[in-house]
Amino acid sequence: MIACLYGRPFAPFVEPVVQDLTAAAAGMGGEIVPMSIETAVADRSACADVHRLYVLPFDCPPGRGLPETPAMLIRRLFPHAALVTSFAVQDLCWDKIATQERLLGRGVPVPETLMSAEPSDVLQFAQLHGFAILKERFSCAGQGHVVIWFEDGELLGDSGSRQYKMELVAEGGRQLRGDRLVYPGPFYVQRLVVDEGPRTITPGQVLRAYVVDNQIVFWTERYRDHYTRPADWILSAQRGVKYRFLHDASEEAKKIALRSAEVLGARICAVDLIRTGSGGPYVLEVDTDGCHMMIDRQFKYIPEYREFFNLDWYIAEALLVEPVEVRKRETI
Repeated sequence: MIACLYGRPFAPFVEPVVQDLTAAAAGMGGEIVPMSIETAVADRSACADVHRLYVLPFDCPPGRGLPETPAMLIRRLFPHAALVTSFAVQDLCWDKIATQERLLGRGVPVPETLMSAEPSDVLQFAQLHGFAILKERFSCAGQGHVVIWFEDGELLGDSGSRQYKMELVAEGGRQLRGDRLVYPGPFYVQRLVVDEGPRTITPGQVLRAYVVDNQIVFWTERYRDHYTRPADWILSAQRGVKYRFLHDASEEAKKIALRSAEVLGARICAVDLIRTGSGGPYVLEVDTDGCHMMIDRQFKYIPEYREFFNLDWYIAEALLVEPVEVRKRETI
């Protein structure tokens, strides 16, 4: 049995994906069984026949004697199930610093990045590049990002909701003091990829490659009609950007996207790239479906959406195919 696991508290935004996965499998003559983690904990007999597991967001239910981590809990509940996306890959994509270190170590191009505990390092980085983005280590969809830059000798920041005067400190908690945002280290900051002219700044083109089993099944581009403030350069689904589908991308972009999925070990993922007229493409992040995060499917609501762009159809198709070594054993 192939099961798709999720947590009931996440049902409002996870269940549409579960429904699309199960419907796609049924259309191919197969079956993917939806299962909540709460059901699995309450009735462990339901887990016994699961031999392949696809994980969507969930939290470990509270309970005496239950393992504290998702990986330990899944191993106990589903001892015979193979994870389509391992927890090692899920955790790697969730941890943006670990992702960057892996990509850099394998020669994948990323924007200039600083990881430091020293506020002075961040100030120098922002002065050097003009604009930079302070990023959360554990996040997706641009959550917690702050664009920073110097104006009249003072470091400013824009989170999208408001603009702040920035006070970088070595440690402590993040807090707002009037119009000043106290932002503690350690810091993960990345150059904002733009083309800067004498009077204008042109934001980079943000592409997303959807990868399933080492194949890019389609591309999207995220954009805004108008850019009115620095935070508008953060093009994420949570910040009201628009989508459009691309029928193709450059060979270089394809190569980098597939290489990113390969070095992270992600069988199913979305790779975000950015490029400008003067540089790139660079990899911004790699997202996958997992207990912490989920690949954004907002593109399903734009008018150009049709069956060709059905990511969950491609995922279901991959889940229904038995690994080569299993098929060989069955034919002996």
